Amino acid sequence: MPKTKSEILDDFQEFIRKYGGKYKEWCVGTAPDAKTALFNTHKFKNGVDKGLYREAESEIQAAGVAEFFVDLGAKGDDSLKRDADQVYAYKIAPHTKQ
Repeated sequence: MPKTKSEILDDFQEFIRKYGGKYKEWCVGTAPDAKTALFNTHKFKNGVDKGLYREAESEIQAAGVAEFFVDLGAKGDDSLKRDADQVYAYKIAPHTKQ
């Protein structure tokens, strides 16, 4: 079920605080399928890495969430992409790819 931009911002801020609050240690982005992007593109390892994803109400809201965190220093891509209504964040590790 899609969440509002505000709900996603709250979820991500709480998660980042819980697992290390330095934004520069995190990567945030959008994708049509965030789970596939995390595991295939970014080489995220389940049970090892810290990350989450949410479905936004639109690709504009997803890009807005990514932009918020990139502006705070997170790595990632905050550009608006067609059909990319999911947003993800993960803590950067030596094996992950930005």
